[in-house]
Amino acid sequence: MAFMCDRSSAEFTEAANDWNLDKLYADLAQAKQVLAAYKRRELTETEKLHLRGLLCGYSPAAMAQKLHKTPRGVEADLSKTLYRYVENLSKRNPNSLSNWRNIIDWLAEYRKSPSIKPYQDWGEAPDVPVFFGRQEELKTLKEWILSDRCRLLTMFGMGGIGKTALTVKLIQQLQDSFEFVIWRSLRHAPPFEEILTNLILSLSQRVTTDYSLISTISLSRLIEYLRKHRCLIVLDNYEGVLRGGNLAGQHLQGYEKYGELLRIAGQSNHQSCLVITSREKPQEFISLSREGFAVRCKELDGLKLPDAQELLQVQGLSYQKECGNLIDSYRGNPLALKLVCHTIKNLFEGNIKQFLAQNTLVIGEIFRNLLDEQFDRLSVLEKEIMYWLAIENRLCFPLRMQEKILLTVSRSESIEALESLSRRSLVEKNIEGESVLFTLQPLVMRYVTKHLIVQVYEEILQAISYQNVDNFERLRNHALVTSADEDSEVNAIQLRLIITPIKNKLKEFFREESRIAYYFNQILFMLQDKSPHFVGYARENILNLLK
Repeated sequence: MAFMCDRSSAEFTEAANDWNLDKLYADLAQAKQVLAAYKRRELTETEKLHLRGLLCGYSPAAMAQKLHKTPRGVEADLSKTLYRYVENLSKRNPNSLSNWRNIIDWLAEYRKSPSIKPYQDWGEAPDVPVFFGRQEELKTLKEWILSDRCRLLTMFGMGGIGKTALTVKLIQQLQDSFEFVIWRSLRHAPPFEEILTNLILSLSQRVTTDYSLISTISLSRLIEYLRKHRCLIVLDNYEGVLRGGNLAGQHLQGYEKYGELLRIAGQSNHQSCLVITSREKPQEFISLSREGFAVRCKELDGLKLPDAQELLQVQGLSYQKECGNLIDSYRGNPLALKLVCHTIKNLFEGNIKQFLAQNTLVIGEIFRNLLDEQFDRLSVLEKEIMYWLAIENRLCFPLRMQEKILLTVSRSESIEALESLSRRSLVEKNIEGESVLFTLQPLVMRYVTKHLIVQVYEEILQAISYQNVDNFERLRNHALVTSADEDSEVNAIQLRLIITPIKNKLKEFFREESRIAYYFNQILFMLQDKSPHFVGYARENILNLLK
């Protein structure tokens, strides 16, 4: 028999050598869906096991012996399930099965039959010629879509982490299991009606736009396509339709119908999958996941050490024992690592140790632009928390941040803002005993610290130029130095990373330290008549700069 194989494995895993099992599972699951009596559309683990046994050439009696079951029980199970699915899949008459061997013949015939090539429209999907690691993530995502029949999936993570590249590879591996594959980018915030019309026209496989159909285009019509056909639709850069200046995941005004699309795609009964990539998790996923719908969320972290080492080598850096420290400093972010590789090769002749000896992190203009975009999207309270985490420069209790924030906010509002930062993948969480502590990723820490330094410097210059301290914001809202009595080590780091760079920038501008001291004393004089609420941390910060 063509599909005979080693019978030593009770799990019959050797069937995978001859068959694309993922595709066969998906095809039989579609056949199962047609049989209305079966409420669970995907194949059960028992059905998959029996299928693999048959593909390896086992009779029901042989399978029963291997699985420690009765032959009659296995035969009855097959008659109610796989036999019926295969009949439907191979377009045979119901109950026409006469011999278990027919299963092998019919499936072999089905596999050889010419299949209809899926309709594909990759839109603005990028080419991914080189791809590193992510095998565990790919396996999980494929299981969610093919086995769990996930209807709505989001992949979220900070910029440069590789969401789009992973999604391209995922779709390439799944494309044969779908009738339609469509990729659209929301980077430039296209109106919902434009995307909806575009998707429906693509699903109807129309080459030119038939404007007579526009009046009949609706969200319900799109869902009809998702029910009738097996469609895989990707909406990349979903953050393009999400609002900045608010907590994470809220839609722009006028773009709320995108949220309705997510809710309906997650709640409705259909056989398709809508995949979202975003730098922040849309709020709709929170309620949909909680309610138990076929919805999945995947936060993407950096590359694992072996995969990141391979990236460094492809970028031209030989293996060095310091590779691990470099990768950890950038938390395995693929884009950040590619950019720093360029710096290490150009300035340090590829010597990672010499680069790390500089005790700094190079962000690079491209990555800085990504962080600028994410930082600009934060709410006022989120920015306050980010600045405080950068100043603390260590793992921090939420309560400690709450106590230091001068804004009039409740503890629940602070927790909501912290959770929002987590949904943006901008904070790191660490559990110590029964305590949960938070900090920033090293790259984000470096970025926010530099942002803070620039803002403080500009506030001081404006105060000096206009003889007015009303513009103080960072100086008033944040203590740049922790009291040495609290933690002398942290105090020393803050002096080195925050106070000294600010003073150096001022020295460069004013040339003479005596002038700086003169202007600082002027600022202190202007703060004398202000209320304690107005002054905040400003006087304390100026005194620390004077020291």
